[in-house]
Amino acid sequence: MTTTTTARKADRDACGPPGVESFEELIDRHGPEVHRFLVNLTRNPAEADDLYQDAALKAFRAFGRLDRKANHRAWFFRIAGNAFLSDRRKHGRVDRLDELATAAIPAPTDDAAARLDAGEALARIGPMIDRLPPKQRMAMIARKQHDLGYSEIARLLGCSEAAARANVHEAVRKLRDGLGELLA
Repeated sequence: MTTTTTARKADRDACGPPGVESFEELIDRHGPEVHRFLVNLTRNPAEADDLYQDAALKAFRAFGRLDRKANHRAWFFRIAGNAFLSDRRKHGRVDRLDELATAAIPAPTDDAAARLDAGEALARIGPMIDRLPPKQRMAMIARKQHDLGYSEIARLLGCSEAAARANVHEAVRKLRDGLGELLA
């Protein structure tokens, strides 16, 4: 590797991914990933579409004020995450299992192999993820499903990197505890 290449890589690593030149490029480059992030957070494609539109509109309005060297990916994720949190606060939503969802969960069996069935585990993990506090859910999904680094998660949540790590850790701990109860 040449000195120039090494210097460029160090600059790129220090500033995050290279910036984008236009709003269209931002949407093309990061839009699908941000939309998937919202689908994972809401677990409802229609609701994710609405939040994505809100986030894209806010990003469009603020794009001209953003530094070209900024980490556009983390910035767009932050806007989407804030849209999710605002929506949760605005509607006072607390995702709980309703009677129909509770009835749809099969009763536990005595067969250990059946209890470890991946399909059943996934069906049970979804509601557990839904019950996580919004910031823990965002942190865990950003880290485990979208491979965001802790510094990007910290920017997304508007907290320190240590707090981002703590949110991911606590979310994973709660899921493990819940899974342990399923297998007990």
